Amino acid sequence: MANRENTIICFGDSITKGYVPFLEEEIEKDPQYVDFRIVNEGIGGETSQDGLKRINKITACNPKIVIVGFGMNDACGSKDVSIEEFEGNMLKIVKALQDRGAEVRLLTMHPIITYNPIEILNSPIDKFNKTIREISLQRHIKLININYFWKREFKNITGGLRDKIHPNEKGNKLYAKIISKYLKRRSTIILWQYNGHPCACNYHCPYCLSDPRKQKGDHFWGTIEKWRKALKKTFGDQRLVLYLANGEPTIGKNFLDVLNMVGDEPAWSIRMTSNISQPLDKIVKTKVAKEGRLDINASFHPTMVNKEDFLKQILFLRKNGIEVPVVYVMWPPFFERFEEDFEFFNRHKFLVHMRRFQGFYRRRKYPQAYTEKERRFMARYMDDATIKYMLSFEPSFGKLTWSGMDFFILDSKGNVGYCDDLRPDRHCLGNVFRDFKPFTEPRPFPKHFVSDTTVDGVANFLELNYEQLDKRNNVMFFARQGGVYRTADGVFYKNMNINLDDPRVRTEYRFPPRNLRDCYYIFRYQDRDLGVKVRDVLFFLTPDSIKKGLDKVEYKIRRSIFLRSFLKKLLKIVRI
Repeated sequence: MANRENTIICFGDSITKGYVPFLEEEIEKDPQYVDFRIVNEGIGGETSQDGLKRINKITACNPKIVIVGFGMNDACGSKDVSIEEFEGNMLKIVKALQDRGAEVRLLTMHPIITYNPIEILNSPIDKFNKTIREISLQRHIKLININYFWKREFKNITGGLRDKIHPNEKGNKLYAKIISKYLKRRSTIILWQYNGHPCACNYHCPYCLSDPRKQKGDHFWGTIEKWRKALKKTFGDQRLVLYLANGEPTIGKNFLDVLNMVGDEPAWSIRMTSNISQPLDKIVKTKVAKEGRLDINASFHPTMVNKEDFLKQILFLRKNGIEVPVVYVMWPPFFERFEEDFEFFNRHKFLVHMRRFQGFYRRRKYPQAYTEKERRFMARYMDDATIKYMLSFEPSFGKLTWSGMDFFILDSKGNVGYCDDLRPDRHCLGNVFRDFKPFTEPRPFPKHFVSDTTVDGVANFLELNYEQLDKRNNVMFFARQGGVYRTADGVFYKNMNINLDDPRVRTEYRFPPRNLRDCYYIFRYQDRDLGVKVRDVLFFLTPDSIKKGLDKVEYKIRRSIFLRSFLKKLLKIVRI
């Protein structure tokens, strides 16, 4: 019998039996599954009724993960299984597996060929898939929506079929590819603005996008127990990673209560981005820290703290088992001092994660206003995805993303948004205290003129094919996948000697064109949207004087909006 920690059971009918050999090939390529064993429990012709009869055999194996795929024979077979009976059978199967502590994944069914005119408009497959989705939401388990990906992959559904129902080699390979992606996404990550928006902050950095006058006071809403119940009601027993960022999370009155709440839930963990200016003794003594379920990204703000004091704090965390990366925002005045700061932290083997600056400096809009020399300098210290998606303003619109499915931003009132760059006030998905239901599949990013530049947001784009950032520190795991990682001798930066004179390399890393040859390679590059290519070329063709003029106009507009808002508030005060 296989060890629970490395057993994946694929439980279902002939569809399951067919895709498993391809899934075995797919996960053999992945180092994290080198010790895993896949058990093929697919039997041709079975319905959910037959599956329920076999459930004791499956639970006796004490599996880590079970992928359940029934319904094709219930919906389209000769055996008479009603949709109501199917739902009852599936709920019993799922409950039996969850009671044994197995992680359950439900498969929807791919489209099939039908010659019945009535079924074309009212397919039993769609009805049964709807039931499968409802069960996944009811039982708080991951849904692998093969039907969705099948329709995206095959413009004509027959492209993946060898007969009316069964997948051919292409269809089975699609099953394997999609299931392997879902196997890597084992957690739900929630960026929680627990202390309001904007969160309180004890720093007032000149490059911060938030208005310092608003970053005061405590804005925690409700009670800790109310939040615990809401999160459990919405996400069940799933692994939750609660991410505290924005402002300074450690100064909230309820900060330690939040850490203790997470510490009491074995399947939950916490991460935060902090300037680590506050005493850290109480933090490292919490249960969640002692059990290795607390990760911290340390933001270094040179205008607010000297690096010697900052170093003492990050060394203290390292001594207590919490390894941190140093997050460094590249505000234009910092170019003169960065190398000295970098060498200082590098001597102590701390990974420095450079971030682009967003906003206005001397009435120029960044990151667009970075010069060629500045971009080249920054790229040396960046991982691949940070260069491609963050250094420039890479539009997120239309990119297929896991955000909204297993990654969200949650404000202090329970409202749910997509990500840090598309918050609930701009695009609300529901409320965890009332009506929120996660998406059951990745969807295209919904807003124009948004560049999702958090490491989690970028890692969620399917085109990047990154693993979910739930393995310890999210920034370091993100950087590692892009070639920047700690070694016994220090930190390795893959792009230190990157050749940005080669137009092919520049195009791959989304660098702005310098000449017509660069423009040519931009249009030849396959992996970018045509509209984005045209934008980059037009930006190159626009004279610098016009760019500066447009930046000044936008700067004045933003200033005027700010002034109008300020005057309205002033008038209200005067009237009072």
